[in-house]
Amino acid sequence: MITASRLALDAGTVEVLRGFERVGVETLLLKGPSIAHWLYTEGEPRTYIDCDLLTAPSSVAIADEVLASLGFTRQFDDRNMPAWWREHATAWERDVDGLTVDLHRTLPGIGVSDDETWRALSAETDVVVVGGHSAPTLALPARALHIALHAAQHGPGWARPIADLERALAAGDADLWLEAAALAAKLDAGDAFAAGLGLVPGGAELAERMRLPPVRSVDAELRAASPPPLALGFEQLARADGMRARAAIVGRKVVPPVDYVRHWDPAAGDSRVGLLRAYVRRPLWIMRRVPRGLEAWWRARRSANAREDRR
Repeated sequence: MITASRLALDAGTVEVLRGFERVGVETLLLKGPSIAHWLYTEGEPRTYIDCDLLTAPSSVAIADEVLASLGFTRQFDDRNMPAWWREHATAWERDVDGLTVDLHRTLPGIGVSDDETWRALSAETDVVVVGGHSAPTLALPARALHIALHAAQHGPGWARPIADLERALAAGDADLWLEAAALAAKLDAGDAFAAGLGLVPGGAELAERMRLPPVRSVDAELRAASPPPLALGFEQLARADGMRARAAIVGRKVVPPVDYVRHWDPAAGDSRVGLLRAYVRRPLWIMRRVPRGLEAWWRARRSANAREDRR
């Protein structure tokens, strides 16, 4: 059964896709409908709450303009943030209907450049019908890879990515997963791919049969464990090049830009008093979360070092 909210979401997705097509934006529809059509039936629908699009690097600027013309605004503009801060996607929201579009530059867990990612994932594509509109989407091997990466991104604490992975493992044959593994290697996503598969018994068995190397990245292991806040930040500090770089990371985390603080703490609003309170709360929020974050990071690092010693 297709709900009214899903119909509205599909209609909004089609509006964005047609807007992109009019100006030649190259994009691929991710997750949502492409997973629902592949792994779920009408009797057991897969719900989704936003529109995820992977966009060619050459099309990002014009895609931003199209979204703005359709009434969307960025949740947070991270274009001037350092590379270690930026996420794999930018969220755009539209107040009139509550639609959110996540505009992806890459996928979580991929280590190559955005250009290399786009070339690899757009080399072979498929089509999924959304709201009566034919939308380009990832081919099945890339879709299987993305499902594993999505599970690795969130870990066992997120039920939906785990359920998607279990269904994909049941639906895909050995050849499909071998292609997904080859694509993961090409995209320097082997650690995240293996970490995602390892979250469910069938995936762990498959990884063993394919003789995938064990997870070596602390970052991949942390993400796959649904880490507490700050755990990933400690790994950023560990990988930083020298004390000056580490000091810059700590300073930016404790005193982030105004736009980010308003995004992080909606109570800050547009008032100076609310913003000041948010800046005061920020270091206190960080300090309360240091012990759990540090403990989770240290466990992951010890585990990664132990595996490296066994090699």
